[in-house]
Amino acid sequence: MRAGGSLKPRAFFSLVRIPTVFSSMSNAYAGWWIGGGRGLEWTLWAGVASAALFIMAGMALNDVADKDVDARERSNRPIPSGAVSLSAAWALSLGMMALGLGILAVVHPLSALSGVALCAAIFAYNFWLKGGPLGPAAMGLCRALNLFTGMSLAWSAFPAVWPSSVVLSLISLWAYIALVTFLARDEVGGNSRRRATLFLGGLGLWFAAWAAAGILWYRAERPLALAWLALALLLRNPLRNLAKDPSPKHTGKAVGMLLRYVPLVDVVALFANHVPWPYAAAGVLWILPAYAVGKWFYST
Repeated sequence: MRAGGSLKPRAFFSLVRIPTVFSSMSNAYAGWWIGGGRGLEWTLWAGVASAALFIMAGMALNDVADKDVDARERSNRPIPSGAVSLSAAWALSLGMMALGLGILAVVHPLSALSGVALCAAIFAYNFWLKGGPLGPAAMGLCRALNLFTGMSLAWSAFPAVWPSSVVLSLISLWAYIALVTFLARDEVGGNSRRRATLFLGGLGLWFAAWAAAGILWYRAERPLALAWLALALLLRNPLRNLAKDPSPKHTGKAVGMLLRYVPLVDVVALFANHVPWPYAAAGVLWILPAYAVGKWFYST
């Protein structure tokens, strides 16, 4: 956005990586039901809105932190291209974070505390941890806190003891996002075969852990197994291409698909927590708007 100009919608949607926003909304939706939510209450939708604001703020801050790198490697990004000024990106980021926290403070002060922790994790990832060995784990923590914030919307107090299915859901989302972040780190230049193999091995362990949990704890419950199988089948082609050729093209496509299918990760967790099937299955719908806007905007 040039001085004296206005922020165009396309520049804003590119800055916040709009296709990815719906996966964050899915996290909040899943968290509400996993935490014990009992209906489509306005508290749920307030949490979904705040989750969207937090991830958009985080994506904008990512471009703020990477402005020099983007100027060298991705000059078409909104800040180096001049479509969005640095000061505008800062203002948008902080404004969306403040609005998200304000919404949570109104609907549930307990969730606002979780939102503060999420905002702190977003800053820590973007400005201190992203380029180091803790970067993927920090990004996974951001998403786990997003899910946790959604859960807290249904609580009157933080529970002293958490069911194993709740803990499994948090760890599952953390691990999945950490793995995707590990792969995405070398998206521009492409991954080495060793790095791609490490990622594929880690994701294989993630799928194996859910398969073991499904058999040992859930006695192969059909909805859980179907959600697991659907995710595996949908990711089969991009992961197979990544294994054959971890070039920028295949790395970028794999990362984009992995992020768009985060709602299916949430659906697996919803069924694992015995959420009534209509609400659990409805979590798949968060994939649709991501696909719709993904035709025009990058996810990463």
